[in-house]
Amino acid sequence: MPRPGGDLPSPVRAISGDPPTVSATLVDIAKETQTSVSTVSRVLAGGAAAARISQATRDRVSEAAVRMGYRPNLVARSLRTRRSNTVALLVSDIANPWFGQIAFLVEQSLHRHGYSLMLCNSGEDPDREVEYLRLLPQKGIDGLIVVPLARSKKVLEELLPPDLPLVLLDRPIPGVGASVSSDQAQATTLLCDTLERAGARDIALVCGPEQISTHRRRAELVSARFNVLARHDGPATRETGTQAFVKFLSLQPDAIVCTNNFLGQGVIDAIGEVEAPPIIGSFDEIAMMHLLPIPVVCAVQDIPLLAEGCVTQLLPQLRGEKREIQPIVLTTRAVTNRRFQERATGWGARS
Repeated sequence: MPRPGGDLPSPVRAISGDPPTVSATLVDIAKETQTSVSTVSRVLAGGAAAARISQATRDRVSEAAVRMGYRPNLVARSLRTRRSNTVALLVSDIANPWFGQIAFLVEQSLHRHGYSLMLCNSGEDPDREVEYLRLLPQKGIDGLIVVPLARSKKVLEELLPPDLPLVLLDRPIPGVGASVSSDQAQATTLLCDTLERAGARDIALVCGPEQISTHRRRAELVSARFNVLARHDGPATRETGTQAFVKFLSLQPDAIVCTNNFLGQGVIDAIGEVEAPPIIGSFDEIAMMHLLPIPVVCAVQDIPLLAEGCVTQLLPQLRGEKREIQPIVLTTRAVTNRRFQERATGWGARS
């Protein structure tokens, strides 16, 4: 027991018994191994500086660090190196499983390259996006992947440091080369062609927020291909899809086209026991669509390639490479369920 007012036991004195409850410091390891603090620091930092120290000393220091439960002070290290090995991903709606899949794959890829991921959610709220874009650089992140609500390069330049590695996901902005997205024109053409082959002519349209480029562009292109009986706009949520179906109930459209899968899921939730339900066309896949008794077709983005594209665009910037980065634009594929295929086959037999 320590004397009243005396020294408390150090982590070094505890190593022969239970594991220490307090992380050992560089000073503790230096005392234990009878080396200098600078030697311990070089060994644990690794790299060229560590290579100049004898193998025996490196082994002794490394073994002591493990045995004593040493944990590096990451805050101090980031202040010293000006790197945190952390990348932030700012998505627009974490409730949407599409963004959850992207985040998972981006995290897995970054981890393989020695980086951790910080996940943030703007909730499709422009004010919250501005708050995050101002805050994240102060958190010491090394790079940022963002699904932007902002429409212009100027807005990003006003909010972010000019030297912060940046990649735009899903919603490219003119003038920002580092971006990864799907070809909206190709995706919409594919979806419309598939709907037309199933006999769709008159449609109802459910659209997410007009200020979001993907929703706006998809709605424009779909409207140019079909006779739009009615349109319903609102937040990109299931509730908006449900409200839209109630509005469309008396119109009997051939198809209801939704500018994302959350809207499509809301429409499907509301359909219930309709005897001859319309085709549901959606951008991004609807969960369990192959089991639904409703004809469904989706234009599906390549999520693994989108995620890997973000990391591929970001890594050269993190390494400080000075080279022009070209946008990555990916194609989509159409996915249908059995009820859709039956509808399309029946229409083809009649025509």
